[in-house]
Amino acid sequence: MQDKQSTSEKATLRKGVWGIGPLVFFLVLYACAALLTGALSKVPIAVMFLLASVYAIVTTRGIPYREKIEVYCRGAGSPRLMYMIWIFVLAGTFASSAQEMGCIQETVNLILKFLPAQIIYASVFVAGCFISMATGSGMGSIVALCPLAIGVAEGVGGNLPLMSAVVVCGAMFGDNLSFISDTTVLATSSQGCSLRDKFRVNFLIVLPIAVVVLLLFVYRGIGLPAVSRPSVELDFWKIIPYVSVIVLSVCGVDVMATLFFGTLLCGVMGVSMGCFDFGGWLQAVDAGIAVMAPMIAIILLASGLIGLMKHNGGIDFIVSGCTRFIRGRRTAEASIALLTGLVCASTANNTVSILTVSDIVKEISAKYGVDPRKAASLLDTSSCIVQELLPYSTHLLAAASFAGISTISMLPYMYYPILLTAGVAVAIAFNIPRLKPLRNKS
Repeated sequence: MQDKQSTSEKATLRKGVWGIGPLVFFLVLYACAALLTGALSKVPIAVMFLLASVYAIVTTRGIPYREKIEVYCRGAGSPRLMYMIWIFVLAGTFASSAQEMGCIQETVNLILKFLPAQIIYASVFVAGCFISMATGSGMGSIVALCPLAIGVAEGVGGNLPLMSAVVVCGAMFGDNLSFISDTTVLATSSQGCSLRDKFRVNFLIVLPIAVVVLLLFVYRGIGLPAVSRPSVELDFWKIIPYVSVIVLSVCGVDVMATLFFGTLLCGVMGVSMGCFDFGGWLQAVDAGIAVMAPMIAIILLASGLIGLMKHNGGIDFIVSGCTRFIRGRRTAEASIALLTGLVCASTANNTVSILTVSDIVKEISAKYGVDPRKAASLLDTSSCIVQELLPYSTHLLAAASFAGISTISMLPYMYYPILLTAGVAVAIAFNIPRLKPLRNKS
């Protein structure tokens, strides 16, 4: 009897190891490509997922080739995934339309004009928070704000690595909380909770940390001379699309409807204000869709890959390994944060890390009673923390390139992700926030 059980366990182990082969292949391939190219930022993730997908199809055993393709396509074509892709497309159209209309520059000018000049680091942090939350793009916030922030820092003799870190910290805050961020959409849709519920949980965890970080930036700015405010005349009308998207999202309006309305509002206002003609708006919408195309390709390829891994027992094997030392809700939440962070460190991409582990996290949550809202928050927050502490992440590389500095020099000033790590640990240990059970939608 024991021999049969031992044989069965060995067979299960072999199947599980074989099942996670595509993921291991992807990570090894990704690391090798980074070594050959000299930087992770030069490695196209879509190509890595394509090669890993081919490997997964070739190495799947026990079913004919056509059925392998069907399993892969089912993984890449679930209704939840299609809904997610629609949101990405609309997020791209809104962001591109808003940028073409001049919303980003107007928002930057507004914040820098009215916030106190003597606390410039804190002012830039608040500006980054607002911009990234409104656009749903941490990278968009960095690209929009970094040139201005670096110029201000140089003008007053400020610390360039500190100012670059301030921009990235603000971008992380908004990207983590934004209703239209890809990480938020992935985390909530995969765990089966609403954007608004996840926002509430996230907000309660990150707000105290953000306040402390803001005070730290105020302290670091003491003694800097006053800076001249933007002399351009502000056009408050251009900020309306951002404000409308935030208000509708907070009110619980469906994210697809919100983004469509925001895109349409940008078009109507942009044409009427002379920011572009009708053809120019259509081109902006098309550009927004094109910008999202690489991410959509990554999502489809990764989801198909995970579908095959699930078929081959790889997902069950990972869940079993992750839950082996789990003894209750707290250790389950800790394992979710750790697993997400490790995958993000491997891929240097928070969106890909959430996509990779979301199904695993859902199974862990169901097995150990982790609230879906808390699971979504941990997914998003943990991936963002690691993303902003990696010297080779695209966010730090972009900010460092604007300032002409190294990413390593920024790390000592990355107060927000460092302190948020402690905040997440406290939230797990003391069950913060305490959530009421979700009502069944039946």
